[in-house]
Amino acid sequence: MRRLVGLALVAGLLAGCAPKLPAGVDADRLTQLVGRAIGSPSTCVVVANASGAVVWKAGGYITCARNLPTCAGGDPVTAEVVLKASLGKPARIASCPSAAGGSNTVGWAVGPVPTADGKPDRGLTYVAVMEGERALPGREIQERVEHAFTRAGF
Repeated sequence: MRRLVGLALVAGLLAGCAPKLPAGVDADRLTQLVGRAIGSPSTCVVVANASGAVVWKAGGYITCARNLPTCAGGDPVTAEVVLKASLGKPARIASCPSAAGGSNTVGWAVGPVPTADGKPDRGLTYVAVMEGERALPGREIQERVEHAFTRAGF
């Protein structure tokens, strides 16, 4: 019993040290707003701080864990790999076929998390990706997810 209590205490302390969303940004509201904007089982959205630590993730586990084409050539990679390679860089969007025959497409939006007027720049970067027969193009993903970020309090 004491061992279980000790493990729970350690887990609680580690969770307290984990990177978090900025003050004033509610994770549940952010999840709801992003879900309404671009949510589907084929969507993955990840936000990281300047050091690359993930502070928030939403979307289908399968899409977040899958290697998808970046539309820039090279080997397919996961959303987190794209995110970490994009830290501190300008926004970019991309769309391309993701399967032979072109029935599925992938759309990417990557860039700094926008900040509302009067809010400080928090140095956060996001990646949003959709893959499937009805995936939105990168430009549409960018517009929708950035609007959701702003409404959530960034």
